Amino acid sequence: MSKPEWVKKCQTMLKSLTAHKHGWVFMEPVDPIKLQIPDYLDVIKRPMDLGTVKTNLSAGQIHTPEQFKDDVMLTFANAMRYNPAAHDVHVMAKTLSDQFKQKWEQGEQGIVDKYRFEQAGGGQGAGGAPDMSQMAGKRLVDSDFADDRAMSYEEKRELSNNMNKLPGKKLGSVVQIIHDRNHKILQPNGEDPDEIEIDIDKIDDATLRYLDTFVKEALAKKKKHKTA
Repeated sequence: MSKPEWVKKCQTMLKSLTAHKHGWVFMEPVDPIKLQIPDYLDVIKRPMDLGTVKTNLSAGQIHTPEQFKDDVMLTFANAMRYNPAAHDVHVMAKTLSDQFKQKWEQGEQGIVDKYRFEQAGGGQGAGGAPDMSQMAGKRLVDSDFADDRAMSYEEKRELSNNMNKLPGKKLGSVVQIIHDRNHKILQPNGEDPDEIEIDIDKIDDATLRYLDTFVKEALAKKKKHKTA
């Protein structure tokens, strides 16, 4: 069974760290006895290293992009916490931490989007993009889109932010709705074929109004379940 695309993306990002000239320092668990630092486990409550991250990622023991990011950052945070600022290991950890933060900021959205699509059961089409034909389900009728009032910039921004809060399955439903209304709006990212781009400005007002209601109801149910 092939690995999920989001995992492959995380592996590529991890490889860039391990290939760095300082990467080898963080590839194995810290050995307090070998390094003669008996207080290490008193200071560091949850040890982590890039080799363990790599193993866990390959074994399917890292379940979300957020968990991957946290484990990588923990590796460097531990090193900086235990070693003084002027220590070589502290300096190397900060260098790699800064590099990872930059790469994560650049690639996070694509990884998270891919993760959500896969959690929603999105299939794989040519080039690794979700196969929208596999996401087709109940078709909506024109009467569902009676409200076609123009949506303001602020309303569009709020809708976009709310969509990012949706769990995977609901996000998949949003993609299906957009696909059913106008599949041309959903386009693979030119720089990353694994990422689907949704240009909210190209969606007609009636669809935007329907999505706004759908998303708000989904978030309200999610909040209700949390407080129940």
